[in-house]
Amino acid sequence: MYHNMKKTLFLMMMMAVAITSAVSLSSCSNDDDDENVSLSKFTVDPAATTLTPGDTLNVKVQFFPENVSDKSVVWTTSDPEVATVAEGMVIAVKPGEATITATPAAMPSLAKTLSVSVTSKAITASGDVYGTWDAYSTVAVTGQIRVPAGKSLIVEEGVQVIFNSADTSGSGIEFTVDGNIYCQGTPEAPILFSVPASERTFSNVTDCKNLWGGVMLNNQSAEAEALFDNCILEYAGSAMIETSPSVVSGIYTAGEDYGVQITTGPQFKGSLVVTNCIIRNGFADGIYMQGGKAIITHNTFSGNGATGGEAVNVKAGTSSLVAYNIMYSPNTNGLKLSSSGQDDASGRGQAKCVAYNNTIINAGWRRDGTKGGCIYVEKNILVNVFNNLMVNCKYRAQVPKWGDPGVKSGCDDKSVIDYNCYASSAIVSTLQQDIDDETTVPYLNYVSNKNYADAVDAHSLISKAANDLGLAFANYPIDSNKLSNALYDEAWNFTATKLPTGATDNAALTSIVQTSLTLGGKTYTADAPQAFFGASRK
Repeated sequence: MYHNMKKTLFLMMMMAVAITSAVSLSSCSNDDDDENVSLSKFTVDPAATTLTPGDTLNVKVQFFPENVSDKSVVWTTSDPEVATVAEGMVIAVKPGEATITATPAAMPSLAKTLSVSVTSKAITASGDVYGTWDAYSTVAVTGQIRVPAGKSLIVEEGVQVIFNSADTSGSGIEFTVDGNIYCQGTPEAPILFSVPASERTFSNVTDCKNLWGGVMLNNQSAEAEALFDNCILEYAGSAMIETSPSVVSGIYTAGEDYGVQITTGPQFKGSLVVTNCIIRNGFADGIYMQGGKAIITHNTFSGNGATGGEAVNVKAGTSSLVAYNIMYSPNTNGLKLSSSGQDDASGRGQAKCVAYNNTIINAGWRRDGTKGGCIYVEKNILVNVFNNLMVNCKYRAQVPKWGDPGVKSGCDDKSVIDYNCYASSAIVSTLQQDIDDETTVPYLNYVSNKNYADAVDAHSLISKAANDLGLAFANYPIDSNKLSNALYDEAWNFTATKLPTGATDNAALTSIVQTSLTLGGKTYTADAPQAFFGASRK
């Protein structure tokens, strides 16, 4: 009996072990199933969206079944310049199209996409404007606009400011700045000031049609600041009439003047920096200064002026540094330097200008008659002009009444106009006015003219025959591009590959003007002169 009981107990123990093992195995099996639940479906929401630059979007994802153990997702974008993504957060950067892809790590084959369309923010402007125009916005200007005194406007990269050609009174729409303005574009996303695309034709420039009035800087405070960095300013030049804001404020005269891309009025006493900009296709000057301090560097001017006009024109009450600019086909001069207005009722002081390492091409050939040609200096201005490269220009630097300085006469006799290079190719003018005047070949006019002076360009290099100075550019048809052509080819490259020597690196010549200006807390310093001619060389 004891034996039977022992056997029974043994059998019961074995059964308990078996049951326990079975339970354990069953438990292990269930845990393994939970850890390896496979992903059967994966979704993103939304599947498409439209955003404006700066907008954000949290993309929702869903896993089926919900108890999958691995819910990690890899996020990618097809174009990070349009839209970025991190952990499901999409940020719109600039206008364009991008595809956001969400890839579940548990099963990459179930990846889903989100189509993102980034469009410009639309702004309509008229009247007072200040604050910030956000990056990549499109601003439609429907009436006269003004930054009020005591206010500032910040214009971010990629903004397009498009002006209707006139307001309801028929005045060209002007951009008056009585406060401060900071236009900070980038090389990849410059700021554009223009007219509608359909009106961007050079025939509108020459006919003075469908043009806006330009930027008018009129802040009377010595602390005024105006910055244009990586901007494109084009198709300004509307005729001034009695109702034009610049006529009302006394900057221009009705029936005589035309809007300039950038103007400082006679009451402007602040600081202007224009750098890395394109200033083109205007009826009048590119920049016209009647007051204030300026640094104008590393810009490209082209097609400025229809019946007159310069790339840069300075008058009394100004102090300017102009360096490392390309000035292509100005109607009259690349640089018009004068202290005109020094004796007017406003009491503006003597103008001062330092201009070096600029490249001026085809200046003066679109101007009727014998005016203009590359650099013109007059009326008591104090200048130091050196290291500039003039190419196929109509005349070399002209200084009427040198040695007879005075407000009504020549420039200050402490000025230096020297160490420049005047290069000429075999190209000739085909305009009848030049043929009649026997001024078809540039180098003929480099040698002599009634407005030259013996004290000017004593050490400069001056062509006396076609291609005698050995100048060559990286990409510019110096022997075939018409002297009267005003249209700039973006493929041109004015980096000099062959350049004669004779320039100076005398930085002391810059000391008569400010070489640094601080705007918006940032200091802008002009590059020092280098001992080569023109804006750039290899």
